[in-house]
Amino acid sequence: MSEHDQMDFESYVAKHIAPDASKAAGVPILMLQCMDSRYPHRTLQTMDSLGLRGKYDQLILPGASLGVVLRERTEPPKKLDWQSSFLDQLGVAIDLHQVSEVLILDHRDCGAYKVFLGVTADDPKAEKDAHIRKCQEAIGIIIQRFPQLRKVHSLLLPIESVDPLVSWP
Repeated sequence: MSEHDQMDFESYVAKHIAPDASKAAGVPILMLQCMDSRYPHRTLQTMDSLGLRGKYDQLILPGASLGVVLRERTEPPKKLDWQSSFLDQLGVAIDLHQVSEVLILDHRDCGAYKVFLGVTADDPKAEKDAHIRKCQEAIGIIIQRFPQLRKVHSLLLPIESVDPLVSWP
């Protein structure tokens, strides 16, 4: 699938995640998504409808990928280390649940991207480019710390269609 192919979230998960995850032992997926209240119930419904209940752990960070890369901000509150928190939790998920894949769910019109990066939905291309950059950075951080992971997916929602951003390998 190329970066330019679009499909809805359910189709992406059905094609790229569910076939292996539904047969895997343990809890093979760690799903990271933003705290935005418009999305969690939709993604959980999709995962359940594809038979993946009990097959993923879920973490929430503002901005999803942005939360993985953000270590400090220049304005109060200055002390933010969401990266360490995420990596620690991913490590526990790998150890306890045999997580082998990470699914990063960014979304359009993200408040965290607006607050921390000044990115808005007014310029869709610049917005998507910012998500791509942060997802690439997040994937680099994740695979540097956990090279044993089999795959890291990143998607840009809304639920109606997803833009695959970057993946490893």
